[in-house]
Amino acid sequence: EPIIGGGGVLVPPDTYLPRVREICDKYGLLLIADEVITGFGRTGRLFGCEHWGVEPDIITLAKGLTSGYIPLGACVANDAVFSEFLGEPEDSREFAQVCTYGGHPVACAAGLANLEILTEERLAENAERVGSYLLKNLKTLETLPIVGDVRGKGLMIGVELVSDSDGTQLDTATTKAICAEILKRGIIVGRIGQTVDEPENIIFLAPPLILTAAEADRIFETFQDVLTDF
Repeated sequence: EPIIGGGGVLVPPDTYLPRVREICDKYGLLLIADEVITGFGRTGRLFGCEHWGVEPDIITLAKGLTSGYIPLGACVANDAVFSEFLGEPEDSREFAQVCTYGGHPVACAAGLANLEILTEERLAENAERVGSYLLKNLKTLETLPIVGDVRGKGLMIGVELVSDSDGTQLDTATTKAICAEILKRGIIVGRIGQTVDEPENIIFLAPPLILTAAEADRIFETFQDVLTDF
């Protein structure tokens, strides 16, 4: 993942992905990017790798491909990879993949319509603009004892909660209680740890790409009120 989602919304140093690309090129390795979470505008670019000017050999896609309205996933490869599997069955080059629901017309129609909206309404640009505004405001909460770090790109943001100045993870029960209070006030958030074992002290924010500055203010004010109370 260009930005690790399940591990805690971890944004790599600017030199990291370009260096990985260099290493792959040097040793003849394929660079595969998992853009399931970061793809289609979530981070303020159409694809997360674009932040660092890196072109993977293979990209996996889902989620934002249809904005979640109907399940659809895809695997995209560059010409060098694709040509290795382009051929007839008898020459042993054809990549024969059987999938019962592959190419489902309704899912594909939803994907095409979604991509049209993303492009016409410039939603990646909105995610960059409003996401930067929201992130800047949320980072002011790092002065609170309970907030260890706020990080992210675009509208993919993580708020790390701690129990002391040494950065000890806040316990799961308190983190759950904070998420529940935020939800009670009308803001839907996720919690890292719902799908993976560690860490469990990070609130995951992934608002709709159509988020407005006024709605971003409401998110910030809710976080400010709840985290100050705890």
